[in-house]
Amino acid sequence: MNRTFRPLLALLATLALGLAHANVEFGLNDATFSTFRDAGDVASACEAEPSGFWCERQDEPLTLIPTKGLDVFVDEVGEIVAAFAKPQKGQNISNYNLGNRQNLIPPAATLPGGAVLLDGAYLPPEGDIEAAWERLDETTFEGTFRFASGDYVVERRLQVSSISHTLKMDVAVTRESGGPEAGAVQVVFPGIAGVTDPVMKVGQGEGDAGSHATNPLAQAVGNPSYISLQNNDRNTAFAIIMRPQEGAADLEALPRPPRQIAMQTTWDDGATEANLPITVYLGPNELVRYTQEGYADLPGLFTPNILGRISLGVLWALESIHDRVGNWGLSIIILTLLFRVLIWPLIQTQTKSMYGMQALQPKLQELQKKYKDDRETLTQETMKLYREAGVNPAGGCLPLLAQMPLFIILWRVFVNFEFAEGFLWVPDLGQADPFYILPVLYVAIMFGMSYFSSRGNPQSFRQQVIINVVFAFILFGFPAGVLLYFVVSMGVQVLQYWLIQRSRPSNDAGGKGDGPKDGKGKKKGKAKADAKPASA
Repeated sequence: MNRTFRPLLALLATLALGLAHANVEFGLNDATFSTFRDAGDVASACEAEPSGFWCERQDEPLTLIPTKGLDVFVDEVGEIVAAFAKPQKGQNISNYNLGNRQNLIPPAATLPGGAVLLDGAYLPPEGDIEAAWERLDETTFEGTFRFASGDYVVERRLQVSSISHTLKMDVAVTRESGGPEAGAVQVVFPGIAGVTDPVMKVGQGEGDAGSHATNPLAQAVGNPSYISLQNNDRNTAFAIIMRPQEGAADLEALPRPPRQIAMQTTWDDGATEANLPITVYLGPNELVRYTQEGYADLPGLFTPNILGRISLGVLWALESIHDRVGNWGLSIIILTLLFRVLIWPLIQTQTKSMYGMQALQPKLQELQKKYKDDRETLTQETMKLYREAGVNPAGGCLPLLAQMPLFIILWRVFVNFEFAEGFLWVPDLGQADPFYILPVLYVAIMFGMSYFSSRGNPQSFRQQVIINVVFAFILFGFPAGVLLYFVVSMGVQVLQYWLIQRSRPSNDAGGKGDGPKDGKGKKKGKAKADAKPASA
């Protein structure tokens, strides 16, 4: 093995071993305030100026539930005290920082997520607290909580899924006999961490028949389809979306500017119980996730651009293929192959142009030496050489630029889609390959890519290999579904390079090509110019 690559591969292997337990393990984990890396900073801020719910909760036990897209910290009464949305699905978070923008619950907020209010006043737990967790199935935990607060009893059921950003929350508030009557019961979420002025929206209805208001007044809205907080209105970053559960009646959306949203129900005269069955989305403000979790048709929530609309077509194609083959891994492979067939002519043009430019390198170097002090003549002679050889220097760039939007769309679809299924040796396409077979295949294929794209230029080959090895390490933590797409896509491109290379004449584009070969396929009579890296 070339000595240049041994240290790089050794480093890659060492780093890969460190990722051996990188997959998210869905389960219940005991946690405390000290679990957060910046707990000391938050505590110091509380001592200087007590504000925010953490100033009174630093001694309470917490439960951490890591999922593929969201790590949730729940307190002993079922409130959400921290929720870390992951930019990359399947990522394993090693350090939790309350001040991180990924944490959607602001640490300086006066209320935690899911706080229960009575006519705008928080119902703090008093006396004994009952809490229990139960695993409903492989993908869902349910917590049940009960506590008293003055003359009221609050009961909550909270469901957390490993494959969804949506939490299911049922809140019931019971008024004890003789207690004062109340006007409204509310469940509140307090904003998005790091955003002082989030975009607030309220929607009614769904699809084209629905309507919405952006940054509405602080007044209740009946029959809402949702109420949301988003980092911005540019289809990026994160969002919190509250919705009534299907079939829930008499719920209202209540904006609480500038940073709080709530769902509420009005207490009927003489009633002793109020119920709020809701769902809460905590995650990326992203079209693929919205489509898969049933938010894409909410009016005004997300307005896709042209790339987003193409993404919807890709999603439709992926799901249509899955309906026929019944496996997400096969669906990824088939969709990737169809995409490669679509762009085959572009790759053909790009590759032929690349090989033509490689063949002209010796003559280009001669021109650069001959006219190094005459830029105008050099430009004229260079263009003349291109015309005589029939090579377009832009022929390799324009097809690449045309492909990039399609590559970006496919990547975004695969990286955000929740497959929740295994394929071959991979137990879950939504998490990293635990055996590192796909990353190794990717490295091997990229070696092939580098070999074909830098023939006759050893320095370029070394540079490409270094870049690909570093990028491969980054991919070790990517979901296996994304890596499967990369491996199939790049594998087809290497095959195309090889087919074009086989069909090339030995003296392509009027240049020296790869030089004459002996009977064993080795070069002989290699020109001095070939021993140097190309400078053009």
